[in-house]
Amino acid sequence: MPKALIFDCDGTLALTGELHFKAFANAFVAQGAKLERSFYDTRTGLSRQALIEEWNSASARQVEPARLYRESLEQARALAAGGHAAPNPPVAELAHAWGARPSAVASNGEASVVKATLEACQLLHLFDAIVTVDDVAEGKPDPSMFLLAAERLATSPADCLVLEDSTQGIEAARRAAMMFLDVREADARARIAALLEQLPASAMA
Repeated sequence: MPKALIFDCDGTLALTGELHFKAFANAFVAQGAKLERSFYDTRTGLSRQALIEEWNSASARQVEPARLYRESLEQARALAAGGHAAPNPPVAELAHAWGARPSAVASNGEASVVKATLEACQLLHLFDAIVTVDDVAEGKPDPSMFLLAAERLATSPADCLVLEDSTQGIEAARRAAMMFLDVREADARARIAALLEQLPASAMA
C-alpha cells in the first residue's frame, strides 16, 4: 500500500480532452492558424508552452507564442468554469475513498485552470497540495513536480503512487522513483478496484 497518492489532473482525475483542444484550437484560429487534432492528441501530456513551441517548430508558419499562451489559457479557464470538465469515475472514486490520507495533484496545467477544473468536478477539497507547472522550472517529464508534491505531503517518493495518463507523466514518475499506475492501461480499473478493497472503512470519505 502506498502512503500517499499523487494524481495528474487532465485525463486522469478529470475528462478534459475536448475542453483543452477547443481552447487551443480557438486561440490558433484567432491568429489565422489551425491546430490539427492529430497533432494535439500526440502531445496532450506537454505543458501549454511546450505544445506551442513544438507547433511553431513543426509548422511552416508561426504563431505569436505569448499571445497564444494567454488566449488559450483564458479559453481553458472559462470552459472549465463553464462546466466543460467531468470527473473520471474510477479515479475520482479513489480520490474520494482515500479520505484523510495524504494526497496531491501534480499537473502540467496552470494553477488557475487546474483549480477551476477540480472545482467544477467537485474534487478540489480532497487534496492536501496542488502542484502545477507554475511551481517548477520544468514540467513533466522532468520529475521535479512529483518530487515537490511528495515534499509537501511529507512523504518519501518511494511511498507515493502516481496516477497518470500520459507518456510524459509516466516518465516523470519513473525519474522520481515513484510507483505509478497508467490509467490508460486495460487493467487500470481492476488495479484501482484492488486498491479500494485494501482501504479500511475508516479511510472512506
